Amino acid sequence: MINQEPIWSVRQRTRQDIEEKQRKAGVRYSKRTKVYERYISGVDHVGAQAFPLETHQAVLRACTPQLGDIRAYTAQLLQKRKTTWHRLNHPYEYRFRRILKNIADAGFTPSREDFRFVMSQFAAVGHYTGIRECMDRMEGVGLELDRGTFELLLQAIAHRASLPASALARSAIVRRLVAVATQVLREMNDRQIPPSPKSLDLSLRILSEVYDLEGLTRLLRVGYGVDLNYLDSPPMNAISAPSTSAGKPSSFSTTTLNSLMETLGRWGQISKMVYAFETLTKPLPAPAKTDDKFEDEDEDEDDFSPIQQEWKPPFAEPNTTTFNTLIKYCVIHKQPVLARHYASQLMHEELMSTYWLWRKLKVTPANEVAAPRLAVTTATLRPIHGLASRTNNVWLMKWVIRACRLSMRRKWRAYARYNYMMSKFPSPPSSPPSRSKSPPSRTFNVVTHIWLLRSELTKLFHLRWISRKRLWGLIEKKKSWLGRRIWNSKDVYMADKGARVKIEPEVWKGVVNFRERRRWKVKSREAGKLLKEVSNLVADTAPPKP
Repeated sequence: MINQEPIWSVRQRTRQDIEEKQRKAGVRYSKRTKVYERYISGVDHVGAQAFPLETHQAVLRACTPQLGDIRAYTAQLLQKRKTTWHRLNHPYEYRFRRILKNIADAGFTPSREDFRFVMSQFAAVGHYTGIRECMDRMEGVGLELDRGTFELLLQAIAHRASLPASALARSAIVRRLVAVATQVLREMNDRQIPPSPKSLDLSLRILSEVYDLEGLTRLLRVGYGVDLNYLDSPPMNAISAPSTSAGKPSSFSTTTLNSLMETLGRWGQISKMVYAFETLTKPLPAPAKTDDKFEDEDEDEDDFSPIQQEWKPPFAEPNTTTFNTLIKYCVIHKQPVLARHYASQLMHEELMSTYWLWRKLKVTPANEVAAPRLAVTTATLRPIHGLASRTNNVWLMKWVIRACRLSMRRKWRAYARYNYMMSKFPSPPSSPPSRSKSPPSRTFNVVTHIWLLRSELTKLFHLRWISRKRLWGLIEKKKSWLGRRIWNSKDVYMADKGARVKIEPEVWKGVVNFRERRRWKVKSREAGKLLKEVSNLVADTAPPKP
């Protein structure tokens, strides 16, 4: 008689063999895989109807890693070229489909939170086609699509557009993604779902991948109620349109400002980028209301007064990322004057921010003080250093060295001041947040601030050292180039004389402080002899070894 082993025993023995092989290979068997396999074994053994809905939902959330882990895993797959842009999807998509099918087979209906969890997993890896299938299944079970569903779809498209692809297929891929995003926005309009600020920011990120200035102008006019060509005046179509709660334009935020700076800088629109920054961060004051007795004097003013009184100019507070983006694209398009100007402005803003922060900490608890938004970092000065190095600009390199030294001095003073505050008050004074006044979104943390100051001091010191070394190389390169002209009996321009003149080589050596290499060799040779004598003297006077 043949001894037939039960199927559950075969599966358990197979699982044990796999775990043993992975343990010998040094691979950790995931607990999430264990949960899913035991769930599938139970479903195959007793059926999906034997499990309650809560069990299916718990396994759905326990069979996959966190969003950050799964995004890092897919990025690693792309980096190692184990997958391509077209074949990229969620590694555990089959598990989601199987669990949702078991829920339907058991006679239950997946909830909105179940679909939202699956779509958030798909959005983390840019799998927008899977989100579209989930949306179709939601409508099939009678669940209406809300604003959060379309936000996840736009998030997946934006992440997919940021993934690397081949140079040949990049343009076609981006155009297809922009077309999909446009269709999503059109569908939201047809369903009368007003776009949220997050949806508009995601659309702006997607649009930045392709050069479409007209589409960007239309998006800003419809979504935010501003005209890119006339940011300090209300758009005429937005004023003439009826103002409803559903169609009210979104407010301009710092994230939107950063996305706009990134988009215009990537497209090479430096003039529009500077114009948008200066207008949105420093808007004109609102016009004062006219007196009633002057209303009948000028009919033209009567037409524009209600418009000017109803419309408020857009405003967004810049942060460090805003200035770094401005400086980066000014350097890319070789505008050293603008880059140096905005770096100097950021240094001044950081000085004033540090001053007011210290004054607030003297009279206000730390949990009610907002964290500083502006700071000079190495990301601010490194692009200018690179431009000066590539263009052999000695004066710009000297400015970078001075800026590093000034920033280091200010940060060192702040570092010593906050260390003194920590030594005097080990636990910073705090109070429960008051109900009348809402606390800031990011409160000041003195420990984190000290750590950031210490980190930036180290980086700025390294950047200053590199800049000084590079400056010496640029000066020597310039001296060598001019020296070759002098030795070839050619003229050079002298600033003190204001003209191009011919100079004798001996005179030129004194002007530029040339030093003969033989002297350095003699000095190094003498230093080597002295070091050898000192080492021999130390060896003679050293105690004998036991």
